[in-house]
Amino acid sequence: MNATQMIRLTVMWALIAASSGCNSQSPREVRTERPAASPPAADTTPKAHNLTIYGYNYTNTEIGSFEVNGQGGGNVEVSVPDAGGGKSVCCVTVYTPSVQPEKVTIKWTRDLDTWCEQEVVLAPFAISRPKYFEVHFYPDGSIELAVTEESSDSRLKLDRASRAGRYEDEKLNVNNDSKFARCKLGYS
Repeated sequence: MNATQMIRLTVMWALIAASSGCNSQSPREVRTERPAASPPAADTTPKAHNLTIYGYNYTNTEIGSFEVNGQGGGNVEVSVPDAGGGKSVCCVTVYTPSVQPEKVTIKWTRDLDTWCEQEVVLAPFAISRPKYFEVHFYPDGSIELAVTEESSDSRLKLDRASRAGRYEDEKLNVNNDSKFARCKLGYS
């Protein structure tokens, strides 16, 4: 093959490469772009957290004992302005991520014979390190739940006459347990 034939062959290959959309680089020089990496999928595997149970008693009388889904929460004295009245007790389990409301059964007694039970909704929560499961007993008989990273201050700042009663006149120390709950003699 002479020089003229060599030039024609090179031009022909260049024209073929140009018409087919290829470049004339050798395979070692061809660079390919990697597709952008997609973000990692969110981990939706539920993670269990064992939380300390803490009770807040804004009612007029002491709660002898209470439970959260069968897990004992201990007794809860009548709250004072700077404390809810309960002691921390271990444990109740919650799962994160929390994406939907969850029904929780709260059970309590005012004395040794009468037990009350109320189903309460725990709203979804967005806490990365849950530590406390708070049960707030209100004077009107309602109960609110909260999952927190730190123990909370009392929501209601109420004075009390004693650990067992809000007022010195016992006739004023009524409770509204049966307004929202089912109450009966005996535990069941």
